[in-house]
Amino acid sequence: MSMQSATHTTQGTCPVCAGCIPSSARLVETEIVACPECQSLLVVEKVNGGAPVFSEAPRIEEDWGE
Repeated sequence: MSMQSATHTTQGTCPVCAGCIPSSARLVETEIVACPECQSLLVVEKVNGGAPVFSEAPRIEEDWGE
């Protein structure tokens, strides 16, 4: 008998393009992922009952050494 581990996947929604983002159940808050449709970087805000909630990651601005 073969034992295979199955990874449960859930889907979230991209706040930029409203595309579906498949994700594993192993997501943690503050993790950064990329939307497969628009390539935007997203932050996992919370995992609400198994469905992840994403927000757009802040853009990194140049540091002029000030």
